[in-house]
Amino acid sequence: MSVRQRISKRRFLGSKQGLLFLVFAAVIWTLSALSETYTTTVPVQLKFISDAENLVLSTSKMEVPARVSSSGFSVLYRRIFPREIKLSVRNLPIKNIENPVLSTDFLFGAYMQNYASSNQILGFVPNSISLPLSPAIQKSFVPTLATFPEFESGFHLISPLKFSMDSISAFGSKPVLEQLQQAVFTLPSESPLRTNFSLEATLVDSIAQLAHWSTTTIQVSGSVDRYSDVSFMLPVTLVDTPEDLNITLAPKQVEIKFAAPLSLLPVLDASSLSAVAVFDNSTSGQLLVTITGLPDAAKQLSVSPSNVSYFIVE
Repeated sequence: MSVRQRISKRRFLGSKQGLLFLVFAAVIWTLSALSETYTTTVPVQLKFISDAENLVLSTSKMEVPARVSSSGFSVLYRRIFPREIKLSVRNLPIKNIENPVLSTDFLFGAYMQNYASSNQILGFVPNSISLPLSPAIQKSFVPTLATFPEFESGFHLISPLKFSMDSISAFGSKPVLEQLQQAVFTLPSESPLRTNFSLEATLVDSIAQLAHWSTTTIQVSGSVDRYSDVSFMLPVTLVDTPEDLNITLAPKQVEIKFAAPLSLLPVLDASSLSAVAVFDNSTSGQLLVTITGLPDAAKQLSVSPSNVSYFIVE
């Protein structure tokens, strides 16, 4: 090729006419390639309908490769827009629910029922597929709180928290529910409490997503009162002493301090309280003092001293 011809060819390829020629040639080549018949795989989407009470779906969709013999146009289209088969879980021929497996012969029949006019599919690549199913169970849980309510300084509960439900139930995957031991709820972010309350608690999201719950909200209520510090001096009573021993204690009384609701103060009486030490002839010579008769709502008890010494008098 002469120099003039090479220069003329470069000028043509660099011109608009040359660019259009290349684009036209590429289109013709692509159309020719796509018109050829290919044997390859395309994805087929399986969409499951959850209508079986004894099985739980972990996902409602999955893809299975199918072998087809078709034109490049059809293969490209099926890869961009996969065909879909809807399958009722109740009607699947599952022999072992602990290990749910489905033959792709069943899928081929379902495909042909949905797309009877299609003669392009040759079959599915695997002989069988594992289904995203697991056995379902129902289990009951006692509600618990992730965090305790916050109270203003000096205020406390005067009775245990009350839940609107003693238990809630969950329906879901057996392996998941067997590992789940608690139904944990969270309270809304509130200002510190100082009065009786009733709050709506919500099941923790990460737990709520594991199963189908009978409820995901419960009411939590409680009675609140201001607390005041109380102190008493109590004589120590020694119990379980042998009859043949004369025992004396030092000190003979202890000071107790605790917090009690203001509503209890008018009826609180030291005579209802006792400081008790149980005799134990140990080498330490020390006995632990325990306090009885405290109201259930009392908090932050301290005993000083917490131990007393005993002496055997000859």
